[in-house]
Amino acid sequence: MVNVLQIAEVGTELNKLVREVSDRHTQVVIESEGKPMVAMVRYDYLTNLLEALEDAIDSNLLKKAVTSNDAFFSLDDVIKAHNQEHNVEVVVEELMAK
Repeated sequence: MVNVLQIAEVGTELNKLVREVSDRHTQVVIESEGKPMVAMVRYDYLTNLLEALEDAIDSNLLKKAVTSNDAFFSLDDVIKAHNQEHNVEVVVEELMAK
């Protein structure tokens, strides 16, 4: 449920609004001159929403990376190329131990 208030109403209602949003899981939109300015939501709702958005962005970036690459390399291939390029002998077990 979303409550809509004019900005002038907020000052006297803030404590009540915070309790309502927190306890009843409602959302409040605060308007000024008929235009939405601020929304109040539970903190856990906001963090879950932001995490979901970040996951969706990461997923989209991964899909783009996969479709734009013609070849993939295993970790062993990458380490082997690194070792040859830098004339070193790094092994996976050493990387995992750090």
